[in-house]
Amino acid sequence: MSTSISPVEPVFNDEGEIPSEPPRHVIKQELAAEEKLKMKDLHQQSGSAVLRQQLNNVAIIFLIWACITLYYQQMWIGLVIGWLALGHFFHTKPLSLHDASHGTLDQNRRRNTIFGIVCGTGSLVPLSVYRYAHAYHHGFMATKADPELWPFNDPQASRPFRMLCAFLEIFFGFIYTPLLFVRSLFVCGKLKKDLRKRIIFEYSLILLVWGTLFTVVAWQGWWVQFLVGFGVAFAGMYQTLNKYTEHMGLLGDTVLSGTRTVIPKKRVDKTISNMMQHVDHHGTHHRYARIPFYALPEASEVVYGENNPENPVYSTYAGAFFAMLPTLWNPKVGSQWKQDASA
Repeated sequence: MSTSISPVEPVFNDEGEIPSEPPRHVIKQELAAEEKLKMKDLHQQSGSAVLRQQLNNVAIIFLIWACITLYYQQMWIGLVIGWLALGHFFHTKPLSLHDASHGTLDQNRRRNTIFGIVCGTGSLVPLSVYRYAHAYHHGFMATKADPELWPFNDPQASRPFRMLCAFLEIFFGFIYTPLLFVRSLFVCGKLKKDLRKRIIFEYSLILLVWGTLFTVVAWQGWWVQFLVGFGVAFAGMYQTLNKYTEHMGLLGDTVLSGTRTVIPKKRVDKTISNMMQHVDHHGTHHRYARIPFYALPEASEVVYGENNPENPVYSTYAGAFFAMLPTLWNPKVGSQWKQDASA
């Protein structure tokens, strides 16, 4: 299997979804006949996201109730554990929003869109906005044109500013991340009229849902319960640290050398990967953006069939996380940093 780099311009399909293959620095693999058939089969969607989504919703409702109960019982250790667990299940919403933006969350296009809008409303990022910005992330991954990795992709951004942004995104991601996506609307390509209408509608829906929630909370005086059940920002922290684990500190110029991928071997690590909807197979996802998340482990066997030391692969998510962690001291991504240093 041989590879070559082929940069092309980003494209969108008729639904505005992410292209089936990443348009910039694509690694074109010369696959054997049986590998081509396998990858073709893995692109086929099956099943529905309904059960998984509802189970996550039940877990969230139960954990909100549990956290409030533990707070009033003054069981502080249990409360912290509850917050950590709740953060994970809240984190499934932006993970599902991500898959919906690719059109791979549910095989039924209408359900896929509905789930995406619901998850986007809960995450304060409309599906249409996420899909728009995320297409540029795939198309210009880690370059200056990547809106999701700003300002870490800009050699002109000072180190103190980048460190401040990393701090804010980690600890206040529930506010920072939605604003980062708002920024994408002004720095990426021109918005089409139909897309602008969808964006206005979905932001209006967010204002309506959260405005109604805050009105009820204020009317009933439930601020303590709300802050205990929703105010801890672990979900935003999880989302940010996950994004950083995928890309931060990598200066490669291809989709595989610019992403950390976890290919777990042990059952416990495979379970963790499944709970994260296999987003840790991140290089594989960038290589084949329209493969459903549940098929990514099999696809990784083909994508990473050859051992290339330039492509960072780990057997555990913890290994990838701790490899990323020291890079936060000087957070940056993208091969332009190497070019800037040599200039």
